[in-house]
Amino acid sequence: MIYDMQFPGQNFSYRAFKYDWTGMPLYPPSIAVEPVDKDAVIIYASWNGATELVAWQVLAGTTPHDMSVIVWNTPRTGFETSIPIHSIGSYFQVHALDVSGKVIGKSRMVFNGRKLK
Repeated sequence: MIYDMQFPGQNFSYRAFKYDWTGMPLYPPSIAVEPVDKDAVIIYASWNGATELVAWQVLAGTTPHDMSVIVWNTPRTGFETSIPIHSIGSYFQVHALDVSGKVIGKSRMVFNGRKLK
C-alpha cells in the first residue's frame, strides 16, 4: 500500500496561544422559575460564556408593566445560580450585572415559569 501524505505549508502551526478575551454571548441570559409554595419561588439564572457576569438582579411583578427590583445584587455562583425568592409576583426577569453593577444582559420575562412570547 502506498499512502499519499501531505503536510501543511510553512505558515501553519500546531501551537495554541493564550490571550485575554471577553465572552459576550449573542443570546440573552436564561431564566427558569420553580414554585416552592404559594409565596416563594426559586429563580435559576445562567448565561453560558459571559465572562463579565459577576452578579444577578431579580425583578418581579404582578403584571409585566409593574416590574420592580426585588433582589438588587446576588453573586453569580458557577454555571447556574439559584436564587430563593419570597414574592407573590407572577412575572419574573433577571438582569446580568458586571463588576461595576451595570446591566449587561436581560433575560426574557417569564410567567409562572413559562417564557412569554
